[in-house]
Order: sequence, then C-alpha cells, then structure tokens
Amino acid sequence: MKMPHLFSGSRVNEERGITGLETAIVLIAFVVVSSVFAFAALSTGLFSSDQAKETIRAGLSEARGTLELRGAVIAEDTDTDGDIDKVYFQVSNAAGGEPIDLTQGKTIIRYSDSSQSVIFDTSALFSVTPIGDADSDNLLEPGELYEISLLSMESNLATNLANSKTFVIEVIPPQGAVLFIERTTPVVVAKYNDLT
Repeated sequence: MKMPHLFSGSRVNEERGITGLETAIVLIAFVVVSSVFAFAALSTGLFSSDQAKETIRAGLSEARGTLELRGAVIAEDTDTDGDIDKVYFQVSNAAGGEPIDLTQGKTIIRYSDSSQSVIFDTSALFSVTPIGDADSDNLLEPGELYEISLLSMESNLATNLANSKTFVIEVIPPQGAVLFIERTTPVVVAKYNDLT
C-alpha cells in the first residue's frame, strides 16, 4: 500500500520558526538597550559621588578653619563715664586647623544688642594684634594667638554699650565657622571689666 505524501494537496502545513538571524538581532537589541541603561546608571552614580566628595571637602574646610576664644572678654571704659569704649578678646586656631586671614575687610565683625546691629570691617573699627610668638601677617596659623579689639565703640554705636546690657559679637572669617561671643556688661561698669 502506498503512503500518502504529507505535502500533497493545495495547502501545505505552515509551521514557521525564528531563524538564527532574527534571534541574533533581538539579542543585540536587548544588549544595546541594557548597556545604555547601565551607562546612565553609572553616570548618575559617579556624578552623585563627586557631589558627595565636594560636600565632604567643604565641610572639612569649614571645620579646619575654626576660631576659638582664648581667655576672657574684656570691656574697657577708657574715659570712666560708665559706657564701654573698647571690647577686646584673644583668638586662636582650632587644633590642626588651617590658617585664617584676620585682615580687616576679609574678616568681618558684627556687633549686635537689643537696639542695634553694626558691622566692624575696617582698621578704624577693629584692630588685630599678634600675641607672643605670632607673626604680624594677620594670618592666624596653628599655635598663634591674636587679640581682636573693637575700637571707639562710643562713636561707632548709635546707642552706647552701658551697664547690664547683653550683646553679641560675631567674628566672621573668610572661611570657616563663625565665632559667636555673647556677654552681659556688669551692673556697675569699672575701667576694666572681665566678661567671662
């Protein structure tokens, strides 16, 4: 008996598959798309890590350039009229800190009390004096000590600094943290007043 031919007739059984070429094209497309996404993810990650590095560097720079108050804050009444004419104090650099430029104009001092706020930013308004082994370049380096004096306060303030008055002095260096000093004058103002 003769077997019928499978492909005989007008219609052939249509079964199609994916050829090797089509598979390769689809695979290449997946690889290209995934590599684009991987590149975008890596770029974002590298950018984020660079930003984090910059933030850390800025924070370290602020921490390294920090002023420290050394000793007492002295308020002086030079003409003994009951009003403070001069306030002075000593500053040093934090341990392991970077040099801080105390030159007038680069470093600014803001005085404020309940009735006023005044900026001291010139050599006529405040002075910087090296103490001991410090050199006279106004650059506060580790191991050095400088005295900062607010001068002619009676003529520079709208309201005189008198007895029982709380005031704040902010020493604002060009880099690093701001040094805040808050003190209250005594009930009776003497020639020299230790405001510790």
